[in-house]
Amino acid sequence: MASHTAGSLLKSWEARASDVLASLGQSWLREFLALFPRRMADWLAGRGARTLVLVTRHDAVDLQLLGDGRRPLASARVPPAGFSPAAIDALLRSHRLDRAGVALGVRLPAEKFFHRSIVLPVETLRSLDAVVAQDLARKTPFRLDDVFHDYTARRAPGADRIEVCQWVTRREFVRDAVAALGLELRAVAFVDAEPEGSADAPSPLVRLHAKHGGQSRLVRPALIGLTLSAVLLGLVAAGLDYWRQQAILDDLENEVAAAKSKAQQVRTAIDKLQQQQALVLRIRSRKAETPGLLDVWEETTRRLPAHSWLTELRLSETPDRHEQQVAMTGLSTEASTLVGLLDQSALFADASLTAPVTLDPVEGRERFGLQAKIRAQAR
Repeated sequence: MASHTAGSLLKSWEARASDVLASLGQSWLREFLALFPRRMADWLAGRGARTLVLVTRHDAVDLQLLGDGRRPLASARVPPAGFSPAAIDALLRSHRLDRAGVALGVRLPAEKFFHRSIVLPVETLRSLDAVVAQDLARKTPFRLDDVFHDYTARRAPGADRIEVCQWVTRREFVRDAVAALGLELRAVAFVDAEPEGSADAPSPLVRLHAKHGGQSRLVRPALIGLTLSAVLLGLVAAGLDYWRQQAILDDLENEVAAAKSKAQQVRTAIDKLQQQQALVLRIRSRKAETPGLLDVWEETTRRLPAHSWLTELRLSETPDRHEQQVAMTGLSTEASTLVGLLDQSALFADASLTAPVTLDPVEGRERFGLQAKIRAQAR
């Protein structure tokens, strides 16, 4: 009971300590980021991601600079004849940006995208990229080498399922659109399209390079969080060490006491089992000393004279189940002498007639019925 209480207190204390440390970590991170310029702080925290989308119109090329959540930040329109990569650099420089910190995308017509939705078991989450790609190759006419594809996934509410929204576009569509802008395919991070339908409908978006820009946004906070966690855990480890050791010692003491009690129970069970085993051995030994049917048959054949034969031989136990007895019926020319012959046997005892001797008119012999007890020690 004391061990359970100590364990509960320890877990409760650890939960409270975890909440306090999380709050301290967030405060420390805010103070730490405040030491840097805004752009540097945004980079360290993985915020402030920028994307530049190029939209080809019939009379111009639109440059749309987007922030987090694809929020519009700035835009510019350039005539098709005057568009070049230099126009991109000019727009970015006006906002103190460069291409290294901006994901470049090209907008395609919505009809250039194929959309499908699939539902997968939650167990596929660890290998979701491979599962979605295999499902696309198996269930659609597309070849993976001929298309670019991307997806978004979310846990289905109230079910162990993953809802996947996948977009597919042909590589030739992307190459043609990128070439028309005078860009290289490797410089383009994604292609998208204008959203259609309701505002809740997902917009077509296909990343051309796996995990473009997203990995660094996740790695930086993860590294910072791990570093802070290591420092904070190192500070509290010394204070928790004694408490943990004492709780372990209390647990061990209670476990030893419980083990002793269980050992006594096991010892008692073993003693009972040995007693039962000894009883079984005695019963088996006693049964081994009791003659069987073959022994009775052999002795009966040896004792009965040639002028007598049996029509029935039955071996059974007496009502008190301490002895066995044999009952036999048959025909003989001298049935009255059979009782004495059986009494002379070392196997039979207390032989007697069970019914009056009668003459069988068909066989011309006396019909008799005998019974005798079996001597257990005679086997």
